[in-house]
Amino acid sequence: MEPVELRRIARTISTVENQAEGYEAILAQAYRLPRWADVIGITGPPGVGKSTLVDALTAHWAEAGERVAILAIDPSSPYSGGAVLGDRIRRTRSSGYTNTYFRSLSSRGHVGGLSETATDLVAVLSLFEFRRVIVETVGAGQSDIEIHGTADCTVVVTVPGLGDGVQASKAGLMEIGDVFAVNKADMPGAESAARTVENALAAAYIGEPGINVSDPHPVAASRPPSLTPGLAALRRRHGDISADASAWVPPVIQVVATENRLVADLAATVDLFVDWSERTGRRAERGRERAYAQIMRALTARLLAPYLRAPGADQWPAMVSTWIDKIAEGKASPVEAAQALVEGAEK
Repeated sequence: MEPVELRRIARTISTVENQAEGYEAILAQAYRLPRWADVIGITGPPGVGKSTLVDALTAHWAEAGERVAILAIDPSSPYSGGAVLGDRIRRTRSSGYTNTYFRSLSSRGHVGGLSETATDLVAVLSLFEFRRVIVETVGAGQSDIEIHGTADCTVVVTVPGLGDGVQASKAGLMEIGDVFAVNKADMPGAESAARTVENALAAAYIGEPGINVSDPHPVAASRPPSLTPGLAALRRRHGDISADASAWVPPVIQVVATENRLVADLAATVDLFVDWSERTGRRAERGRERAYAQIMRALTARLLAPYLRAPGADQWPAMVSTWIDKIAEGKASPVEAAQALVEGAEK
């Protein structure tokens, strides 16, 4: 990309991220696109090599001629509030391609591993004709589950030797993965780590990794009659072999991102899932869920805005501080504080 285009993309993203003048018109145009970029979410505990894997996947798709953007969600700096830009250091292979774009975003204290504006920025990057947007979460373990609401395919990354078994097999991360990657597979224990994830998946899925066709299927009749809410959510997303024409069982791919080993296999598996999700209508359904979440976020901001602009709103920091003291001293609850602040703004 030419420097002029890079600057234009950067300015547009900054306008939307900071909700500066003109951001609403940009989003109005972006959200009217008939199709967005494929959004690939990369999440997992700290230290599993997410950034290195993102770099390898980006280079793989860029080499095939695709325009690829990376949104790396970094922890907020406790001093500036901006992003801690560690991910730039680990972007080596993909930085040599002119059809890639990288942007670090601060989580700004937003929980769930994402920046609050991540979905809006996916729309913006789609406006600039990117074919794929890879979103890398903060990396805070099981709290990094919000990526599922934004990504078309979520890749959960783990490595051998994480202490108490494989962290990805815990609830939370385990329930959002469409594909699982065991990185650093050249280390001892990689096979064991992969089996641990596969065994955990076997408790929730019937069939072989990848796409399963329901007819004929010898084990379809063994489906238990009752489902937990978690299992029901998984089968809405990945299908139920006893009821649907096809179903997806998340594969576990062993890779060595630093050496680019089996990264092509992982990329092909991601493509297979995105294509299956598109054909079965599940991608469209995710888009509706994503739109609902964005409406709720925008609605919350709109409902709060009048109070922040109300007469005396400049005194809110002091008023909030007073209520914080009361709560800390055990003299009030957050509900009482919110009610008092709303009533004060309405007067």
